[in-house]
Amino acid sequence: MSSVVEDVIAFCRLFSSFEREEICCGTVSPAQCVLLQTLMDGEWDLSGLAAQARVTKGAMTRLVDGLEARAWVTRERAEDDGRRVLVSLTGEGRKEAKRLRRLTEDSITTLLDRIPPADRAQAIRIIHLLREAAEQTRSQLDCC
Repeated sequence: MSSVVEDVIAFCRLFSSFEREEICCGTVSPAQCVLLQTLMDGEWDLSGLAAQARVTKGAMTRLVDGLEARAWVTRERAEDDGRRVLVSLTGEGRKEAKRLRRLTEDSITTLLDRIPPADRAQAIRIIHLLREAAEQTRSQLDCC
């Protein structure tokens, strides 16, 4: 395996572990953390959330169930289509999402602080380029 492949895999695994241990801290799963932060942008329908997270509607329903049990999200039927279920944050859910966002930002800052200042801007640019490339090829990477 090439060095770059090993580095990307190692980084993804380390960051996933870091996210689970330092950001979520046992209060929510990483998937719920991402979901709460996604909902900060406004309400989503359940199908859209499932597509965005690349999980089944059933899996998304279970994620939302857990957040709803904590009174962090609500579900409502769409006025224009009773089959669509809309999910949005409650006031308490917004507070938790903001708390998790701050932890995420602090964690990213901690990582970036470990990069020598002279290389930091280039690292940030490369991260942005990797994100763009992943978004552009997302549909081509589906294998399941």
